[in-house]
Amino acid sequence: MDPITTQNAVLASTRTLAAIGSPLQALVVGFAVVLAAAALLPTMRVHLSRALTAMALLLAAGEGVLIWFHWRLYQLCVVTSPDTGAVTGHIAVSVWVESEKLYVWALVVAVMGVLAKRHREELLPGIALVTAVLASAAVLFGRPFTEPLPQFLGQYMGYLQALGSGVPQAIQGAYQGMEASRQYYYNSWYMWVHPPLLFLGYGAFAVSFVATIQMVRTRFSGYESTAYRWARLGYLPLTLGMLLGFPWAILAWRGESWWWSGKVNMSIMMWFLYTAYLHGRLYLRRKGMWKWVAA
Repeated sequence: MDPITTQNAVLASTRTLAAIGSPLQALVVGFAVVLAAAALLPTMRVHLSRALTAMALLLAAGEGVLIWFHWRLYQLCVVTSPDTGAVTGHIAVSVWVESEKLYVWALVVAVMGVLAKRHREELLPGIALVTAVLASAAVLFGRPFTEPLPQFLGQYMGYLQALGSGVPQAIQGAYQGMEASRQYYYNSWYMWVHPPLLFLGYGAFAVSFVATIQMVRTRFSGYESTAYRWARLGYLPLTLGMLLGFPWAILAWRGESWWWSGKVNMSIMMWFLYTAYLHGRLYLRRKGMWKWVAA
C-alpha cells in the first residue's frame, strides 16, 4: 500500500461526496422548511402526506450516497502489518457513526411516519415536525456530506502519515492504534447490530411521543393505544440492543470507568422510563393512572 496514493484516493472520494452531497444538504433543509410549514399551517395540510413521503425519499437518496462513500472507504482503507507488510484487513466503517447519527435517525422517523399515516393520519403533523427538526439538524450540525467521519478520517490520515514518515516507532504505534480500532470498533459485529437496533427504538419512541401528545391534547383513548403500540415496538429493539452492547462495552472499556458515560446512562434511564411506562399501563384503569402513564 502506497500511503500517498491511498491518501489522495480517500481525499478524492471525500471531494466527490461533497460535490454530490452539498446540493442534497441544501435540499434537505429546504424540504424541512416546507415540511414544517405543511405541518403548522392548516392551508398547507393537504400537502403534508406527500411532503413527508418526499422527505423520506430524499433522505433515502442521501443515505444511498453515504453508503457509496462507505463502500469506497472500505475498498481504500486497509491496515498493513509493519513486520510482514501484509494487509491485516480492510476497515468497514458503519453508516450510523459520528456525523451520520442524526441523519439515520431522521430517515428512520420519516419512514415510520409514512407507515404510520395509514393508521393514524392525525399524527402526521407531529411526526413531520420531528422529522423536519432531525433532518435539518443532521445536515446543519452533523454535515455528513461535507465533513464526513472526522474522527475516523483524522485517525486514518494520521496512520498514513506515520507510514510515510518511515520512522519505525511512529509506524508501530500508528499501526497498533489503527488495528485495534479496526478489530474492536469499526469491524466489530457490535457496530453493525447494536446502533441500528437503538435507532429503530428511537424512531418508534418518537412516533409514540407524538401520539401521547395528541392523547393529552384531545383526551381520545385511541391515541393512547397507538402510543402504546409504538412504545412497545421501540422497547424490544432498545432492550435487545442494550443486551448485545453490554458485553462489548465491558471488553472495549476494560479498566475504564465506562459507567460514567453520559450515553450509557441516558440509555439506561430511557430503558427504565419505558419499562415503568409499559408496566404502569397494565393498571391503566386505576384512578389517576392514566395521567401517570401519559406523563
